[in-house]
Amino acid sequence: MVIRNLLRRRLPVLTPLAVLVADLQNSVKICSELPPEEYFELINEIWAAMSPVFRKYYGTHGKHVGDGMVYYFFPQPDSNHIFNALACSHEIRVAMKRISKEWQLRKNWFNELYLNTGLHEGTEWLGTFQSATAIEFAVLGDTINHAGRLSDFARYGAVWATKNLLGKLSPEERSRVEFGITRRGEGDREQFVPASYAQIGSLVDLSSEKYEKLREIAQLPITEVRSVRVAE
Repeated sequence: MVIRNLLRRRLPVLTPLAVLVADLQNSVKICSELPPEEYFELINEIWAAMSPVFRKYYGTHGKHVGDGMVYYFFPQPDSNHIFNALACSHEIRVAMKRISKEWQLRKNWFNELYLNTGLHEGTEWLGTFQSATAIEFAVLGDTINHAGRLSDFARYGAVWATKNLLGKLSPEERSRVEFGITRRGEGDREQFVPASYAQIGSLVDLSSEKYEKLREIAQLPITEVRSVRVAE
């Protein structure tokens, strides 16, 4: 509905949405290790595998620099766009594990292929960049920026989402999402605390230049999404 209205009016639309940003971990290293034709083959294979999943959950492709992905999820008449984004993130992670195993067998290498994913929600201006031959959807505002920062923060195929996003689920929907924070105790013992959140500033040392980009969202409450159970 939102997309149809936008195309008909050709004007920006203020709309609720969820944003998913996913980036291939160590893409520069992988690119350097593969012949050019194989690197492009890999990226195209990833896109081919993910596109049906995004369509299934009504994701709309957005602008992204590089070989990563940005998708927008808008309100739907028969489903919660927030849950759609979460379910989609889970399915693309499963698909990525399969692709990683296939390329390990093919190349006989030890590289693991990971898509690191960030999810956030908000109400933003949606518009288009148009040329004579193409149309590209774009979102203005902090929602996409914060999702991108969470993607930067994620490692080893993890999915990180904001507390605000999880808060937009119904109790029944939230019961189908396994999420929480891994806490470090005495002797570096790790303990996963389910159904919990943490500010980014409490999870990493923001004084390190490595995490400079995360300083702007230091107080943003986030959680790691481990799995999503989709209703049959």
